[in-house]
Amino acid sequence: MRLMRIQFSGGVAAVALVSIAVLSAFQVGRKPEEEFAGIVKAYLGVSASTDWAGLEKLPGIKWVPLPPRSLEHCLPDGGCYTRQGMAAIGGRNLAVVATGARTIAANLYLRNAAAPLGEEAVLAAVKQAGLITELARCPVAGGAGSTNWYRVKGVKLSPGFLSIQVVRGARPSEGFTVSRSEELPQLQPNQLALYSEQCGAGAGRKPVSTVKPHEQLAQTIVSLLGQAAGPALYDWKALAGLPAEMTWNPGPKPGSPSPNDPNPMQQTGAATYAGRKFSLLANGTATQVKTITLEELGMHPRGEHMLGVVYEKGIAVRLVRCGPVYTESTNNWYSLTSAKT
Repeated sequence: MRLMRIQFSGGVAAVALVSIAVLSAFQVGRKPEEEFAGIVKAYLGVSASTDWAGLEKLPGIKWVPLPPRSLEHCLPDGGCYTRQGMAAIGGRNLAVVATGARTIAANLYLRNAAAPLGEEAVLAAVKQAGLITELARCPVAGGAGSTNWYRVKGVKLSPGFLSIQVVRGARPSEGFTVSRSEELPQLQPNQLALYSEQCGAGAGRKPVSTVKPHEQLAQTIVSLLGQAAGPALYDWKALAGLPAEMTWNPGPKPGSPSPNDPNPMQQTGAATYAGRKFSLLANGTATQVKTITLEELGMHPRGEHMLGVVYEKGIAVRLVRCGPVYTESTNNWYSLTSAKT
């Protein structure tokens, strides 16, 4: 047995992979891209099992024994568990990693370091298998991106995406990702400026964002601070005029069952910052908004310094209350002050 490391597109961390005995092609006479298309169709099939044991029904892939491996740190795609394998496709042996939750395998990654299957050939084979692909995300013109994301549709097919990464150079390779999802897989912050979701004929291929999510969030925090020369608090009508990324549901409405709650009214909403989704909750009296809460619905990369960006915008940041140091999470309060706020 030997160890090798592979790097998949989409920001998924490198995963140590135990090599598995070389497999023979599982159907003689079929083209390699047709065998690959069979894996895509089987994985996204509406009746396909989504648990880890169900992976063993995928054609041409041999998996390491269950259970899946639990990770100390979850991956950027949200997967906290992985299972590794090897696929035999047209005489090639592709390294495979599935990622997902404790009971669900949500993403399938395949890396081909042998003779390329070819993106056009793969798409043609997928079409021949009865599936429809629509280009949903692509590299910006002249950029360094190397991956295309395709929305995959078909009869008796679950919503999903197929991404194809082509690495050229002295050691060319291909990376494929098949995801069960109604939404495009989330990009990492350093990928936002490299890719566009405007990929139609004649589209300008504008980047998803030239600003990172935590920078947008910092700008929102600063804009929410009351101005020294204006009213100290917002009224409920003012919510609609807050940063454009925020969308509010009709309200406010009574939200607290306690008759003694000083802020019984609430209004909910949502916000998206460069692809990252947040829920919104405003609380207050019948006439004034007292607090606005933003809660991220997914995960974010380590090392983002949102308060550092707030500071760069001329706001003094001071830690005034902190949570216990012995837990994995933190719960801190900061004062944000400036001469203008």
